Amino acid sequence: MNFKLIIGLIVASFLFIPALIGFYVDYLWFTEVGYLSVFLTILETKVTLAIIWGVLFFVLAYINVKWAMKASLGEGAGFTPITLTVILIFAIFMGLVSTVGWETVLKYKNQVPFNIADPIFNKDISFYVFTLPFYFYIKNILLFGIGIVALMSFGFYMLFSGAIVKDEYGRYGIEYPKLEKSALNHLYLLVGIIFLLISIGYVLDRYSILYSTRGAVYGAGYTDIKVQLPLITFTAILSLFVALAFFATMRVRNIKIPAAGIALLIVVGIIGNSIAGIVQQYEVSPDEFNLEKEYLKYNIDATRYAYGLTDIEEIEFPAALDLTYEDIANNSQIIDNIRLWDWRPLMRTYRQVQLIRTYYEFNDVDVDRYYINGDYKQVMLSAREINPELLQERSWVKERLTFTHGYGLAMSPVREVSSEGLPIFYIKDIPPVSPYFNITRPEIYYGEIVKDYVIVKTTTEEFDYPRGDLGVYTTYQGTGGIPLSSYIRKMAMAFRFNTLRILVSNSVTSESRIIFNRNIMERVNAIAPFLVYDSDPYLVVSSDGRLYWMLDAYTVTNRYPYSEPTGGYNYIRNTVKITIDAYNGDTDFYVVEEDPIISTYMNIFPKLFKPFSEMPKDPKMHIRYPEDLFKIQAEKYAVYHMKDPRVFYNREDAWDIPEEIYEGNRIKLEPYYLITKLPGEEKEEFIILTPFTPRGKNNMIAWLAARGDVPNYGHKIVYIFPKGKLVYGPIQIEARIDQDAEISQRFTLWSQAGSRVLRGNLLVIPVKKSLLYVEPIYLRAEQEGSLPELKRVIVAYGDRLTMQETLEESLEVIFGKAPKKVVVKKMGEKTVEELISEALTHYDKAKEYLREGNWAKYGEELTKLEEILKELKGKS
Repeated sequence: MNFKLIIGLIVASFLFIPALIGFYVDYLWFTEVGYLSVFLTILETKVTLAIIWGVLFFVLAYINVKWAMKASLGEGAGFTPITLTVILIFAIFMGLVSTVGWETVLKYKNQVPFNIADPIFNKDISFYVFTLPFYFYIKNILLFGIGIVALMSFGFYMLFSGAIVKDEYGRYGIEYPKLEKSALNHLYLLVGIIFLLISIGYVLDRYSILYSTRGAVYGAGYTDIKVQLPLITFTAILSLFVALAFFATMRVRNIKIPAAGIALLIVVGIIGNSIAGIVQQYEVSPDEFNLEKEYLKYNIDATRYAYGLTDIEEIEFPAALDLTYEDIANNSQIIDNIRLWDWRPLMRTYRQVQLIRTYYEFNDVDVDRYYINGDYKQVMLSAREINPELLQERSWVKERLTFTHGYGLAMSPVREVSSEGLPIFYIKDIPPVSPYFNITRPEIYYGEIVKDYVIVKTTTEEFDYPRGDLGVYTTYQGTGGIPLSSYIRKMAMAFRFNTLRILVSNSVTSESRIIFNRNIMERVNAIAPFLVYDSDPYLVVSSDGRLYWMLDAYTVTNRYPYSEPTGGYNYIRNTVKITIDAYNGDTDFYVVEEDPIISTYMNIFPKLFKPFSEMPKDPKMHIRYPEDLFKIQAEKYAVYHMKDPRVFYNREDAWDIPEEIYEGNRIKLEPYYLITKLPGEEKEEFIILTPFTPRGKNNMIAWLAARGDVPNYGHKIVYIFPKGKLVYGPIQIEARIDQDAEISQRFTLWSQAGSRVLRGNLLVIPVKKSLLYVEPIYLRAEQEGSLPELKRVIVAYGDRLTMQETLEESLEVIFGKAPKKVVVKKMGEKTVEELISEALTHYDKAKEYLREGNWAKYGEELTKLEEILKELKGKS
């Protein structure tokens, strides 16, 4: 066999076999998740683009190299294998480069109009979001490819038009004679085409002026429209003239005309930018508002629409100081759902008392709500995920076959506290123990921290959960993963994951399934890489006891004219809600809001998205307004609530997100979820809220809420306080806490006793037409492993402020006596549910000490259990 052929086959195998295996594995995975149509649509588009552009540039390169060979070597010159190989490699390279535009092409072909026109060129916004990027894609590919062809041709002439000569010192070199007419015409043609493409680029740049950052605000301003736009237009015409001049030079043989045109382009660029700078500094700046007023209005309108601020309802909020005992009592559900547990100390507690084993991990604490015995309750919860990296003795079998999944979760109400200052658990332990939930499928194969593949249904049983010193083992019964039903599949997976163990392990059978893309963020990005995802997925317990994740997704663009950018985007909508089954990995995309971008994607991928009406009842009850989007909208609204250009320009009424004190530091107040009854509404609902303060001041001026419950999901309201009325802001309440002699003395005593005082989030709680301020206080011993304990609750209302052991006691002090409908619990007085939960805790501890042979601790736990049982008997 020909040696060169062997080398070629080896090289080809190294190039194409990995790609083919990757394609095969992706094909299997998309088939498994049920979105093969998405994979095939993207693949078909990429292949089509690669073929079209590859063939085009092969033909262009072939024609140009043939021209160069003919001009340099004469009529009889032919292609050598090396030349053809170079052309082929170039064509393949350009084909591969072109595939980066698959999404741009598909969006252009399937675009849906915004039905909103820009104020300068009067074109629909879809032109800027879908059409203009497509035009730039075509122009850039052509310019890049033809530029390389021109360089190849020029290099060919330099290489083959010269003669090898020997100088007087005996050194060899190449002497380049003047190029023949045919060669010059060839180069003039190519350079002319390049300048023609440059001219087209300037034509497109005229529209890009709407993203200018020169003026008073983002978008084209006075200088851009009056100076820069005409300059770009003139430059486009001048570039076209240079292109035509190069074409004409092929006949008239006068290079001076296109050379002069290029020189003029450089001069125009320098002088034009200088003129624009002079106009901006000496004409616009001294009279900026009057000259930019029109463009300020464009920016305000565009930004408000692009960030979904136009539908925020504005309502006056009196911030009254007339709350009574009866008002608090009649709003007991609001009081019962005031969040006393901040996620940071709660996370520490969860990790100390609920991890159970060192190889489990709580990644985050999320906030949600459930109906508990008919009451609408806000809860905090965290998934107990497996982290094989924390295993003491790691091995492939342990990490890939045995320790395959997490188990259960911890859940606690935001409000309830044990006598030790610790949370009361609604769900705890392994297996899950709960008086309210029946967890039927606690295994978590898909989560936030998992990142590697596992193989299930092997002859090696999976570790399910710990029980004493031993473990309970199981075999996966779900539908997730790709069956390893053939040797070819095993080989492909072995190659994909770079290990022969998949191929040679006796534990892996034809019944085994390999599960990868288990990290839910990686999973959704693999399915739909064109969406932008929220940073905070959260776990949900369904009514039938299964666990699944919920995740928000956004459609975004940075191409909305005049809209002020944030984080690389200047338009955003929360269009999609995603559910991922924690056991099977089933992933569903539901469209909750249709905008032109998601409608375009629905045209491209009709089998990917489902209407919101098809979302099952369970997840629909747990959708929430996403915090990431709410933060962006709140920050924008702090400025863009000002609709009048003059007020906006002078920032006369600019707002800020307030600050609070957390662990001794001033930090921005984070938006927070709560259950409350909005003014004028009949019942409590789940909302997200943030207060506002005037810029440069600390008093509150308004608060913004977004509703999270169906059917009012997504409705945003800003409650604005009366002008001239002082309403304390969070940092002012923090200052009053610091100035309170009794509270400061208590903090000092605790610190001197070796405890660290942790001040939790300061919450502003709307009750009727008034505001309560609540801040929990935690104590944590300085010793390693100590738990934060909720010790006090500070409540402020108007000019009154107090710190007591419980929220009820603080309300009693503030309002003069305990509200009638709110049960005041002294430290040590507990509900039946709390007593049952504590009894189970002491019972579990007693069993643990019994196994360890620690008879003293065993006796202590039995004594505590006996006391609780007596207390329960007294309540019966």
